[in-house]
Amino acid sequence: MTCAQAIAETLRRSHVRLATAVPGHGATQTYAAWQAQADTAPPFSFHEEVAVGMAHGAALRGHRAAVLLKAHGFLKAANAIADSLAAGTTAGLAFIVFHDPTGAHSDSVVDIEGAARELGLPTRRPERAGQLRALPKALRRAEDQGLPQLLILDADAVSEEAPPMPDVPAPPHSSYERDVARHVCCPLLAPYQHAVFQARREKRDPDAVDRPPLPRVPAELPDEYRVVAEQYEPLMQALANQPRAVTAGDTTVATLFALPPVAAVDLCTYMGGSVPLALGAQAAGEAPAWAVTGDFGFVAAGHLGLLEVNQRELSLNVLVLDNGRAHATGGQPVAREAVDTVLAGYSDCVVPLHDPSDPVACRKALTTATKRDGLTLIRADYRT
Repeated sequence: MTCAQAIAETLRRSHVRLATAVPGHGATQTYAAWQAQADTAPPFSFHEEVAVGMAHGAALRGHRAAVLLKAHGFLKAANAIADSLAAGTTAGLAFIVFHDPTGAHSDSVVDIEGAARELGLPTRRPERAGQLRALPKALRRAEDQGLPQLLILDADAVSEEAPPMPDVPAPPHSSYERDVARHVCCPLLAPYQHAVFQARREKRDPDAVDRPPLPRVPAELPDEYRVVAEQYEPLMQALANQPRAVTAGDTTVATLFALPPVAAVDLCTYMGGSVPLALGAQAAGEAPAWAVTGDFGFVAAGHLGLLEVNQRELSLNVLVLDNGRAHATGGQPVAREAVDTVLAGYSDCVVPLHDPSDPVACRKALTTATKRDGLTLIRADYRT
């Protein structure tokens, strides 16, 4: 058995429910071994940020997950990784980076250990003989600490003969509990989430950090958010009343409907992260899953996750709030043509919602989405 095969087998025996990977020396061989063990071979991801977002979505919901990357890919996914530290994790989450020390399989030599430690990401670089034992230990540490863990492995070792397999660890010991204050990354909650992260990083009790009061939405939001949120209220209230296992938000004002009394959103991390977060939870068995994104975040990065929905042949409902402005970041304009261009590749999946101010129209569009298989994109048009 090669080290690549042994790593895949150790992850499986460690109760990892979802593994994602982007091709790269070391990651490719190991994920191919993971695919060979699966009943239906899960595909490689096209983008590292999506792969990380999916794994984090599963782990937040209480399912162990792992991401297989090369060093350059880790840097591409740094935004998603940073927010995985802010939101923390419920079940074990391991980022497994395969280091190419000579650059023989890369465009340059990159060592990410320093950058990872500066982020505050718990990091270990085990010797070759200890790589397999390090995997279940990292998953258990993630659950004990509430933070994802990074393992840096030697990419050239994947083709070598594997050392003896480690002991089988127990299943995850933590279960998901909805916690908006910790799991919805946004400016209103960022100071509290950073304090919780620091407590976890220093191995102090995160529950000792004073919780902030949660404002009621939309009435108690800051002025710059409240006016926009009032426009979204009929649609988000309709979403709150839909049967759903999990809803992931994006860096859009609508995500603030995670707050009471509406409670329509459960998770939120980086810009463009709503689709990967929801899809990861769905891939781990949490259905039905919804994603809510603004037009700017969707065009910028959110659409990258749509490729994963199709190639994994899963169902996902996505709300695209198309108002022509990036209100969460200052009101930058978003051309209708930009949204049209991205949606053109998914025209068969689009359900138009022409009057999102009408509660009846909102309920009808959401109900239509729940009756469809595969990907459904509800385009809520706030421009007219």
